[in-house]
Amino acid sequence: MSMSNYLGCRAKLKKRVKVKGQLASANDMTFLPGTDHSRLIASDHKGGRLVVFQDDRRTGKEILGGVRPYGVASIDSRTLVFVDENLATGGLIKRFSIEDEFGSTGRVVSQWDNNAGSGGGSNNADTWRPRGVTVTKSGQIVVTNVHPEAQERLYMFSGDAGGSTSFGRANGPGDLVFRCPNYVTADEIGRVLATDAEGNCVKVFDPRSRYVSEFGQGGGGQKDKDARLTRPAGIACDQRGNVIVADSGNRRLAMFSQDGRFIQDLRPPQKMGLHTAGVAVNPSADRLSLSVHDTGGNLGKLLIYDYICA
Repeated sequence: MSMSNYLGCRAKLKKRVKVKGQLASANDMTFLPGTDHSRLIASDHKGGRLVVFQDDRRTGKEILGGVRPYGVASIDSRTLVFVDENLATGGLIKRFSIEDEFGSTGRVVSQWDNNAGSGGGSNNADTWRPRGVTVTKSGQIVVTNVHPEAQERLYMFSGDAGGSTSFGRANGPGDLVFRCPNYVTADEIGRVLATDAEGNCVKVFDPRSRYVSEFGQGGGGQKDKDARLTRPAGIACDQRGNVIVADSGNRRLAMFSQDGRFIQDLRPPQKMGLHTAGVAVNPSADRLSLSVHDTGGNLGKLLIYDYICA
């Protein structure tokens, strides 16, 4: 789908499931595609595990423990990739194979770090702290690097982890600089979009990792104020081209068009209480999941909505 064929729309959410007390945190989520079952995988970083929620049930099942997962993304209906934020190793990217149709069992089949190749990055383990992860339409795996001393902010790995390139810099021209890359996603036309929590924006790169644009900084008018992000966190794209951002500092869920124009608040700003964190949209674009945390990063709720575009 090209930009000229953009099918964006206004949308609304209808609450379906609220999960409380199941997770210590829900830093990122992903829906598994290609099955008749609604399967949501949540990364419970503080709890040290991956948890699957099947068919909108309020009770999840642990599918992997003993890890420190953060970003998580689906490769296909039976394969995940996630970041294991293990400070002893600096952090690993792990491929996880699901071994039954319900997503209740599985195993890690491969793992790697930023030394998987030499396609332009410094590959310095001392400045490597992976955080967010996504899978592009062509099967490449993109990971954000949040280490404060890192020069390379995003890494793109081939599907078999045979090599990597880096893009997004800590220094240089202002539009290319990432201050604190966090979550990342890929859209239907192969672009990579990443939130910059300290830069208060979303940066967009083309399928060849070249900078395209950024949005979320807004301006002085009311319309521009609505478009302004503060400490953006989770990000997801639906099949219609809409970009959905968990605007953590403003405690809302904001929707933008494919070209970065503000459309609406899916979840309006909350005056008090919990900050929006991770967000995911299922492949058929009719279900959306959102996690909300307190200021200490402790999970408040995991919410699953019917996602309705008009």
